[in-house]
Amino acid sequence: MSIRQCACLKLRPGFKVWNSGPLFKTCALVFIYISLSFSFLSYSEGAETIILNIILNHESKGEFFVNLAGDGDFLIKVVDLKAMGFKDPKGKITEIEGELYISLRSMEGVEFILNEKTLSLDITALPALLPTKIIDFMPQRQPKVLYPRDNSAFLNYGINYSAGNSFDFQGLNITNQLGIRVGDFLFLSDSSYTETPTDKQFVRLMSNITYDRRQDMQRITVGDFFASSGDLGSSVNLGGFSYSKIYHIDPYFIKNPMLDISGLISLPSEVEIYLNGMRIRTEKLSPGEFVLNNISYYGGAGVLEIVIKDSFGREQRIVYPFYFTDILLKKGLHEYSYNIGFMREDFGVESNRYSNLALSAFHRYGISDSLTFGFRAEATKDLYNLGPQASYLIPNAGIITVSLAGSTGNKGRTGFAGSLNHTYQGRKVNTRLLINGFTKDYSTIISESSGEKTRYEAGAGIGYSTKDFGSIALDFTTIKKYQGQDRQVAAVTYSRNLSNKATIFGTFRNIREKASANEFFIGINYYPWKDTSISARYERRHNTSTEVLEAQKNPPLGEGFGYRASFERADSNTISTNTINPFVQYNSRYGIYTAECRVQLDKTGIVNDTYQLSASGGIAYVGNTIGFSRPINDSFGLVKVGEIEGVRVYLSNEEIGRTDSSGKVFVPNLNSYYDNQVSINDKDIPINFSISEVIKYISPPFRSGSFIKFDVMKFQAITGMLKIKVNGEVKPVEFYEVRMIVDGKELTFPTGKGGEFYLENIKPGRYKSSFKYIEKTCSFDIIIPKTDEMIIDVGGIVCEADN
Repeated sequence: MSIRQCACLKLRPGFKVWNSGPLFKTCALVFIYISLSFSFLSYSEGAETIILNIILNHESKGEFFVNLAGDGDFLIKVVDLKAMGFKDPKGKITEIEGELYISLRSMEGVEFILNEKTLSLDITALPALLPTKIIDFMPQRQPKVLYPRDNSAFLNYGINYSAGNSFDFQGLNITNQLGIRVGDFLFLSDSSYTETPTDKQFVRLMSNITYDRRQDMQRITVGDFFASSGDLGSSVNLGGFSYSKIYHIDPYFIKNPMLDISGLISLPSEVEIYLNGMRIRTEKLSPGEFVLNNISYYGGAGVLEIVIKDSFGREQRIVYPFYFTDILLKKGLHEYSYNIGFMREDFGVESNRYSNLALSAFHRYGISDSLTFGFRAEATKDLYNLGPQASYLIPNAGIITVSLAGSTGNKGRTGFAGSLNHTYQGRKVNTRLLINGFTKDYSTIISESSGEKTRYEAGAGIGYSTKDFGSIALDFTTIKKYQGQDRQVAAVTYSRNLSNKATIFGTFRNIREKASANEFFIGINYYPWKDTSISARYERRHNTSTEVLEAQKNPPLGEGFGYRASFERADSNTISTNTINPFVQYNSRYGIYTAECRVQLDKTGIVNDTYQLSASGGIAYVGNTIGFSRPINDSFGLVKVGEIEGVRVYLSNEEIGRTDSSGKVFVPNLNSYYDNQVSINDKDIPINFSISEVIKYISPPFRSGSFIKFDVMKFQAITGMLKIKVNGEVKPVEFYEVRMIVDGKELTFPTGKGGEFYLENIKPGRYKSSFKYIEKTCSFDIIIPKTDEMIIDVGGIVCEADN
């Protein structure tokens, strides 16, 4: 082949190559050789366009058009450089026929070699010039989650009856809780009625209205609520107004700092990520920067190890020590609670006794991922108490929290308090240190009404844990008071897994108050199978020894039985008793029922018996349906599967119950804000029904009811014969198109041989229908009867043509 023959294959901008076989490759090599031989040509004399396979950092990017300059440089389109993987290509720009090109030689951090044998251009670029690969470890929500806002209501009730010897009446307790949700507003109120042989009492407990701003994770409460101002402050029960930032409104949002790591790789590599020696992720990465975001850990110190294996088999290990804590806030996040109201007095004893107006508040802010700063305050008309607080992460050495506070009480008394708290949780060793100090006149809302005054409180502890050894902890606490009893407690605890089914644990405590006392406790738990445990324990306290043997089976999440049976022997210097305590629980479709008996026999033969019977349940409303269920402790749902009876319904793969004759079943234990997996067993769906989905993910608001509908369609075929009467003669309507009005919409269907027609899934009723016959309209009605048959034959239909 001559050079002239090859020259005809030279490429110009806009040309297409239809054949890249041996002839083309040979010509291209000759062309490249000639072009390089005349490298004295300048840019001004033009550049030749060729096709080359681009290999960027040993990773093939495919074939691209490139311009070969006379001096051995290459001009490549900006858009093609980005397609190859350059993040933001920069260099000497040349415009050719309206397209922007960059000189490869002018790009900083880029080297290239032309391989004439393989018609490839090997480009080596610094990793920083290439795209960034982001790997996010944040827990991902399900892609299709329902966020219902149904209006709903529920009423929980509990009845507990107790009797003594000879079944003599001892007590009756009735509790209830009413919840009503309308949109984003929730009203809750609960109460208790108690009756004994000598007294009767009804008490209202807590009543409030809650409004959640779910997107902003904020909550407003009006009514009764508990409020805490934090360290060095008080926890109080108020009736009033509360405004708070509640991060668990979105359980998938992590408010605490997490680990973010970035790195660079110059070759195609496989990256393995290990957390405390356990592999948590494997990724194949192209050359460039990689970023690992939102790596989280349940708490304490740990080690993250990244193993990078490049395309040549070379291995690099990078180790990052870290420390996680739930005390700190991410940089820029706020957490707060502002509360004002009247203090609740004698809660649980009186219904509506309120006293002084009080304020309780705290606000924390993440200044950085290592430092969280805040303040706290509380006040009444006679007392003001406030102070700052800061938590700081000492790199790889734990978290330290410092709090200061000052108070001004009535009569102008001023007091001060300080707190220093350090905790460290390592993979094997954990420690704690606490020092709280108070001046005599320091007061909080609670201590102002209390007769006890603490001078200081100090505590320290250390623990050691390994898989083979188990866990041991030493702890010491001392409390010194201005008024009241001083106290010192020293404790040693130990626990160890003997196997994956057995655990042993023990505790020794020395308590010094007015006198010194020792307490000793040791026990073993054995789990022979799921939801079942057998335990034995020995305890000695205040000159009394107690031995207990117990077997327990936890009740299921749905319907079924659970039980507990224990035998206890107690010996002291004066008395010895044996106690048998059986307990049984049954979870039914509509409630939870328990029975318990406690029989105690002492040395003298005296027998003391107590018996308890209880029943609890809920009455719920949602989806225009009122039903009975087990107690509703959080949110609930009403599942509807058409009108099919006996369909099994599951919550997180645990059977909850079966649908009733109307296709409904209540699910009393949905978790607020979480993605609850609710599913049905499609094997329970009759063959003549079709269903579009068997799993739904429901994320309900707090204490709400959700209507969860699984659409099912009953399959029914409608057949018949269509005929027409013309001039007294009846003929089949063959191969015509018929129009039918169904729910205000036009439906068309064809007729076949002999006038046969076929329809599917039309509900029972009378439907206007028509068709054109020799320029005439023939109208008639199709009547579909109500039946459970899969195939409905409406028989022959004769239509008379309109005049």
